[in-house]
Amino acid sequence: MNAIVADYTKTGRLLDLQDVLQNVEDLPSIPETLIEILRVLDDPDSGASDLAEVVRLDAPLMTKVLRLANSPYYSSRGDLTDIHRCVAVLGYRTMRQVAICVSVATSLVPAMEDAEGGLDYRELWRHSVICGAVAKHLARVVGHPDPEEIFTAGLLHDVGKFVMELYTPDTYGDLIRSRAQENRALSVVEKEAFGFDHAEIGAAFAEFWRFPELLVSCFKRHHERVVGQATNPVDLSVALVALADYLANTIEPPRNDLGFDPSRVHPLELHQTAGLEVSQVESLLPDLRDAIAQASVFLDLG
Repeated sequence: MNAIVADYTKTGRLLDLQDVLQNVEDLPSIPETLIEILRVLDDPDSGASDLAEVVRLDAPLMTKVLRLANSPYYSSRGDLTDIHRCVAVLGYRTMRQVAICVSVATSLVPAMEDAEGGLDYRELWRHSVICGAVAKHLARVVGHPDPEEIFTAGLLHDVGKFVMELYTPDTYGDLIRSRAQENRALSVVEKEAFGFDHAEIGAAFAEFWRFPELLVSCFKRHHERVVGQATNPVDLSVALVALADYLANTIEPPRNDLGFDPSRVHPLELHQTAGLEVSQVESLLPDLRDAIAQASVFLDLG
């Protein structure tokens, strides 16, 4: 158990989020390649060739990006063997999101396996992939300007759960199970135990890792209750991820408890905020299931 967590257990004090951020020796550090990818994205003078060069220098990452690029989820071409060609065919926006997703997945998922905690991390990753696929499809339906970024936001929306499990592998899975037994909201139980919930710590680490602001907002606010239709791009992005999270839990329910409680969700409000009718989304179910099936290529990135 991490020293800070052990100290908390002895004293009963809540963890300080800054303490967690500054004592991350038990957590996977952000890959150097992802640091470079984010640097490229921050540089207004950078472009597709710069991104391709960063990915090319990381052979394992490049191999996985090429596999994804040739999958039915993106092109079904099967002939994309050069990373520069990948960027030319798929586009800069798609490639940058694929690179972010692969970098995070190849860092977090193996670390979860090594932690040997009580949370079913493979099922959590499966839920994450489903959420990303649903969010991307809904983004296309409502005309969002960057469905690929919404895919990334959906795929990584629960990064805080990964962090909590890695940080407290001896306790987080038990906390989720106790929440169900006590019929209490997961966020409430998390805040009582640690002083923050998985959405807050996910956003904090995203800021620490210098992720784009839209991703930070989606991580932090995807459980936020909002009434009324979203009126700006960031709010719409959060709404799409929140709705996708709910749909992922109901269309393809997790095989093990990950903390979802349908009695504490307001489906009509989620649809309204995203600018979608319930009947409209119900008519999309076959397409959503197809999108989920195609996104399964993301399941074995760890």
